[in-house]
Amino acid sequence: MAETNQPQQTDGQGLSITSLVLGILAIITSLVWYIGIVLGILAIVFGAVSVKKQGRKKAIAGIVTGSVGIVLSLLIVWMVNAALPALQKSQRDTARKNDVSVLTTDILDYQTNNRGQLPAASDLSASSLGQITSITSEGQPTTDSAIYTVGKNCDGVASERAYSITVELENGSPYCQGS
Repeated sequence: MAETNQPQQTDGQGLSITSLVLGILAIITSLVWYIGIVLGILAIVFGAVSVKKQGRKKAIAGIVTGSVGIVLSLLIVWMVNAALPALQKSQRDTARKNDVSVLTTDILDYQTNNRGQLPAASDLSASSLGQITSITSEGQPTTDSAIYTVGKNCDGVASERAYSITVELENGSPYCQGS
């Protein structure tokens, strides 16, 4: 009769240990959220099955660590989803600022090759730019259209050789660079 109880004790102990190991792995792998959630669920299931058998403390520890792994995984998913849009906006604004710098370099190159003359807006090309798709000399700047003003710098000071290039950033503020 003692031999028939032995496999049950080992089985309960094995499920408890499995639950605990899966719970620990759920915490460790919570950065890869989908693995952490799956391992956490498995830890909870194995712990719930073995909680009434031998190894109760390990089963409860497996349930707790599995739950912590799931919570950490969900927290990471939430943090990524909250931070990603702001990061993308920042990257697009950085690309716009870079485009304005490229246009400024193009203007300086034009002046070097044309005895200090400033180019017209039609002489500037947006084909190699990342975010800016058009360059005009009239209107309001937008997130994809730059305004090139000849005769005034970004501070509004007028001069024959002054110029400014203005584009709108994602938060609605203008970004200006020029002479």
